[in-house]
Amino acid sequence: MADSDADLMRRLQAGHAGALERLMERRRELLRVHLERYVDAPTAQDLQQEVWLRVWQRAEQWESRGSVVGWLLAIATNIALNALRARRRTDSLDELTAEDEWEAAVSLWDAAPPGPEDEAIWRDQLGRILDLVDQMPADKRAVLRMARIEERSLPEIASRLGIPVGTVKSRLHYALRWLAERMEDET
Repeated sequence: MADSDADLMRRLQAGHAGALERLMERRRELLRVHLERYVDAPTAQDLQQEVWLRVWQRAEQWESRGSVVGWLLAIATNIALNALRARRRTDSLDELTAEDEWEAAVSLWDAAPPGPEDEAIWRDQLGRILDLVDQMPADKRAVLRMARIEERSLPEIASRLGIPVGTVKSRLHYALRWLAERMEDET
């Protein structure tokens, strides 16, 4: 009988490198497809190596009550967004928009604060974001939560809400713009 993802993670947390190899074999294609939603194929391949390194280094951060796949995809999303932000910064430091700033803030949801001072700042910023999300119109908030927190695909969100994919895209864009403007107003 094959080990579940959770079994492999528990073995990985105990320091068994073979568990990482098995998890990589099982989830490599899923991560490739996920990363290619953000970046081109060669970059996705490079970023995937970074994902697996982070999984190895931070295995103890996975909590057994959470989904291993969800945790892996959150790591991959953060790494891909960081790569995109880094590319944008090198392309043009002067052209960051409020939406870019929101994308940076979104990564706080999955970031692990490095120290006590940083954790206090992180918690404050996260609290501000969550307060703003609660103030957002309900239809936009639902799409934002499904897309950014639950990491559902646009077609899946459309199906769950019974609306066209174009409407999902429009609501997500509106929600990001709405949050970015309010975050900008607070600074």
